[in-house]
Amino acid sequence: MMINKTSARAAVLALPLFAIAAPALAQSNPSAVSAIHGNTTGLSQSHRFTTRAAATAHCPGDTIVWSAGKNLHYRLPDTQGYGAHGGFYACKMEADGAGFTPGG
Repeated sequence: MMINKTSARAAVLALPLFAIAAPALAQSNPSAVSAIHGNTTGLSQSHRFTTRAAATAHCPGDTIVWSAGKNLHYRLPDTQGYGAHGGFYACKMEADGAGFTPGG
């Protein structure tokens, strides 16, 4: 298999751009790092947590929300129903990106 010089040069030039973009994506959206590495993003089972601590470890610095997931709504901390039975904790930015909204 032959690689022409133009393709090799383009690949080498793209690497520094990825290195610059990755930290910025990580700061703007915790799911972005997962996407860069080819992992599932959004609120798949891997982004739904049974404890607030586990969600916080996944996305430090983000607000941790709680949802039952049935109606694409979440509850913010210190609101009625936050952490109630039958739901999950998630990162607010990921929930927003998956189409969830604040509410009942």
